[in-house]
Order: sequence, then structure tokens, then C-alpha cells
Amino acid sequence: MKSRIHLFLLVILCALQFSCKDSSNALIGEWLRHDFKANSEYKLTFEENNTGYIVDQQTTGQGIISNIVSIDWKVDKDKLTITQNDKDIVTTFKFTSNGNLLLSDFSAFDFIKQ
Repeated sequence: MKSRIHLFLLVILCALQFSCKDSSNALIGEWLRHDFKANSEYKLTFEENNTGYIVDQQTTGQGIISNIVSIDWKVDKDKLTITQNDKDIVTTFKFTSNGNLLLSDFSAFDFIKQ
């Protein structure tokens, strides 16, 4: 009987261990803002080392105008802190059922993983 209880507890412990997701790992990659158009793109890139960049790109008749800003980022539970030019932006984040990223205090639009 004791061995069954130990086995049961071991199975539960393993299930809990493997079911926990690291939300910061889910952020890693390139995210394109949902309202992109042929002449306008806004991208967030989160690197594994908690750095990244924001790219704002506009295409005009004269060519492409691009702005890139380096960022640092960190996650604490459901809060994402993006540090850009020594300024912290704190936003809640969550993923939609189709995998898009919502940054409610950062953008009115969701982001699509590329």
C-alpha cells in the first residue's frame, strides 16, 4: 500500500513538473503587430538573454524608413518589463487561444509570432 502511495505521489509530482511552462520562454522570438500593412510594420524581438529590439518600419515612395531600438526585458509572473532608453515600460501579458501575444498596457493591437 505504501509503495502505491509513493508511486502515485511520484506521478503527480512529475506531471506538475512537466506541465509548468516558463512564460518567458514563450516570449522568445519575433512578434509582428497585428495591424501590419504592406507599407508599415512594427516588430518586437525577444532574445534568450533577456535583450531584444523594437523595429518600426515605414515604406514610402522614397524608400524604407526604419527605426530600431535595443531593449532589455524581464518577466515576473504575468508582468513584462521592457527597458528602452533607460525607461521601464511595465505591461501585463497573456497569450490568446490562437497564440497571439497581448500586451494590454503597451499596445491596443495583439502581436503574431513570426
